[in-house]
Amino acid sequence: MDRGKLNSNLLLLTTSIIWGFGFVAQEMGSDHLGPNAFNGTRYSVGAVCLLAILLLWHRGRAMDGFRSRDWVKASLSAGLFLFFGSLLQQAGIGDESTGPGKAGFITGLYVVIVPLLGLGLGHRTNTQMWAGVALATVGLWLLSFNLDNEQRAIRRGDLLVFFGAFCWAAHVLVIDRFTNRVSSLHLALGQVTVCAGASWVASALAEPMELAGFRAAFLPALYLGSMSIAVAFTMQIIGQRKAHPTHASIIFAMEAVVGVFAGWLILHEQLTQRELAGCLLMFCGMVLSQLPVHLIRLGLTSRANDKPPA
Repeated sequence: MDRGKLNSNLLLLTTSIIWGFGFVAQEMGSDHLGPNAFNGTRYSVGAVCLLAILLLWHRGRAMDGFRSRDWVKASLSAGLFLFFGSLLQQAGIGDESTGPGKAGFITGLYVVIVPLLGLGLGHRTNTQMWAGVALATVGLWLLSFNLDNEQRAIRRGDLLVFFGAFCWAAHVLVIDRFTNRVSSLHLALGQVTVCAGASWVASALAEPMELAGFRAAFLPALYLGSMSIAVAFTMQIIGQRKAHPTHASIIFAMEAVVGVFAGWLILHEQLTQRELAGCLLMFCGMVLSQLPVHLIRLGLTSRANDKPPA
């Protein structure tokens, strides 16, 4: 692996760690504000931080990147997927049945969904990917289906986060399409601004907004706005310049693991053995569906060669 790709992978790994801890901040924010109001707050903070980074980075050329049609298309499409994904995720985390750890793993399904959506764009698939989908599906069933009641239905919060995973997958594909056609910082600022605006409009129409709630949710929103949005989204866009979208998805799978660790460390969240088994199967499915086929074949060949002669 050349140095450029290694640096890109390190940027994406750092992004996953920041996002993983972000699930805890979302859980804390959901105690005080509705999903749209909280998203509007954190994405507004993120937009201000990104604007400051943009002005410092590009200085006198900061306005040039806003004049591209590709920037407008990328900002609108990525921003809308960001809005819907964030709304569904935040609403799901706010549900009592879904904590940051579970939300992290269900959100992580987008690494499996990315190649599935890619089928519609003409991307190739293989048996390995379908095996990963099967493992992830069984893991989701173990993690999310409640067998303690007669209905045995998937929990509402888990379902919201699951639908949000499709939005995150679409967002990855949009970023991959435009990342080499527009400035990274301009795209980051554009999508965040669109998401913040849509969140404030939805909040004004559907949610009560009280000053006390904004004060209580300020610190979680500050972490998410400055780190998960301004820093992490910028690193994602820069990192994906030299990283294959499938490889990026493998690295992003670590976000789910970090989410569980952060929930245990900060919120003392506990998962049952059944839920932990579901997390393990989902993680294996995520990695299996994305792992390059030649590595699997190489591993199988090495094992065969290591066997003692009969």
